[in-house]
Formats: sequence, structure tokens, C-alpha cells
Amino acid sequence: MPRPKSYDRNDAVAKACLAFWEHGYQDLGVRELERLTGLNQFAIRSEFGGKEGLYLEALTYYCDAAITTEMAPMKRGGIPEIIAFLNGLVTPGSMTSSAFGCLIVNTGIENARIQSPRLETAARMYWQTLEDHFRTALENAHAKQGDRAKFDPRTLAASLIPAVMGIHAQNRSQQDQTAGRPLVDLMCSVLREYETL
Repeated sequence: MPRPKSYDRNDAVAKACLAFWEHGYQDLGVRELERLTGLNQFAIRSEFGGKEGLYLEALTYYCDAAITTEMAPMKRGGIPEIIAFLNGLVTPGSMTSSAFGCLIVNTGIENARIQSPRLETAARMYWQTLEDHFRTALENAHAKQGDRAKFDPRTLAASLIPAVMGIHAQNRSQQDQTAGRPLVDLMCSVLREYETL
């Protein structure tokens, strides 16, 4: 008869997400991971397939939260919803603003050394989803403007992705969740110009 679990899986994944977000993947040892999540080494191996498996599940948790809450308004909105999303990246209390930066940006930086195909796939899927949301909002705005529209939704959506990466990188490098504010203000200014054409 299997022993009952001494932890709640969802709670453990949420704690793992915070732990990896703050400490990174490579720098977080298994013993510290045990302490921060309440999981033991056996559970990490058997339940999640090891440290990378737990990290992937934490990434999924992080991505799902961002997609269903912060990105969702852009699907039915336009430029104001993109501006709200960008402002959230540097607003204390927002779920997408953190002195730790962005877990997906951090993953991409670390994975340049690790070279994990699974981590690469997870990061790419997140950025593609965000770009799709930006493009939908911009297509909505473009359709409203008709012949007055002076931007290409696909090109502008793609250009917003490296801007978001830079905002998060700035927040992390300065350990200040408002550090990326100058770039947010610049991007919002550009978007407002497109909105009022």
C-alpha cells in the first residue's frame, strides 16, 4: 500500500515557482529546494521526474497564471489593454512585476548555459502566446481604425516581445520591480500615438 503524501502538490508547485523565480534553476540546490517547498528528494524524483521536471511544472504554473489573468484582457481589447499589461510589469503589487524579473526571461538566460530542449520549448511557447495576445489586441485596434491605421499588427506585436524581456531584465538586474519604467513609458508613448491616429 503506497504511503500517503505528506504535501499538497499544488502548494508544492507554487512554492517551487517562487523558489526558482528568486534563486534561479542552477543555483538552487536540492536541499534548499526541499526546505523551500516541503518536498523531499524522493518526491521530487518520483512525482516530478527530478529537479528539471519540477522546474517545468513551476514554469507551467507561472505561465498559466500570467496567461489567464494578465494577458487575457488583450484578446478582446486593443491598445489600452496592451498599455495596461506593460504598466503592470513595473507596478508594485502586480503579479507580473517583481524584483526577481520574469521567470521565463530568467529561464532563457540560464538555458543559454544549460541547453535543455524542454526548457527552451517552454520559454518559446510563453513568448509565442504573449506575442499572439499582443497581435490580437493590435488587430482589434487596426480594424477599428480602418484606413487610418498606420501600423502593422504582426510587426508591432513581434517588436513588443524584446521590449518586455528588457523591462524584466532591468527589474532583475537592479532588484527593483520599477526599474524598467523608462522603457515601459517609451513603449506606451509609441502605442498611444498609434491609438490616436
